[in-house]
Amino acid sequence: MPEIRPLSYLWTIVALMLGVLLQIFPLSSTLAHWRPQFVLLVVFYWLFRDPFKHGIAFAWLAGLLLDIFIGELFGRHAVVFALCAYLLQLLQQRLHHFRVLHQAALVLLLVLMSQLLLHSITLLLRVNWQGDLVLAPAISSALVWPLLVWLLNRLLRAPQLSQDMSHEY
Repeated sequence: MPEIRPLSYLWTIVALMLGVLLQIFPLSSTLAHWRPQFVLLVVFYWLFRDPFKHGIAFAWLAGLLLDIFIGELFGRHAVVFALCAYLLQLLQQRLHHFRVLHQAALVLLLVLMSQLLLHSITLLLRVNWQGDLVLAPAISSALVWPLLVWLLNRLLRAPQLSQDMSHEY
């Protein structure tokens, strides 16, 4: 059974809040179409990193948090994030053998699927709605994925090393 460290939960909350802030940060309409799905990427990172602590409920809560901050169609992101988390958990045994670029390809497919589901849900509830670009956030999310993994791994390694060194003495 993995060791429970309260500091990892703190890093999860910090990363999730930064993802929400990046997701709701105002951009021009052209750039907003290409905005990566930061909250979903943070959820994917934690599902890749520690699937025993972060699962479908974590993804659902992250989606619900995003729905609260966006203030539009409550529960839409929560359902889609939970479905993506379920698919990642089905692939969990294989994911440990994926390199970051292969993970980016998987992220591209999952974000594309989430965008299509989000737009389908919106279309069901708003008949006169006109869809946005669906492929653009998936491409930008796949491009941001290696940078996000590198950055979060660097941030999480430093406190872990200092904590491990304190146990040696």
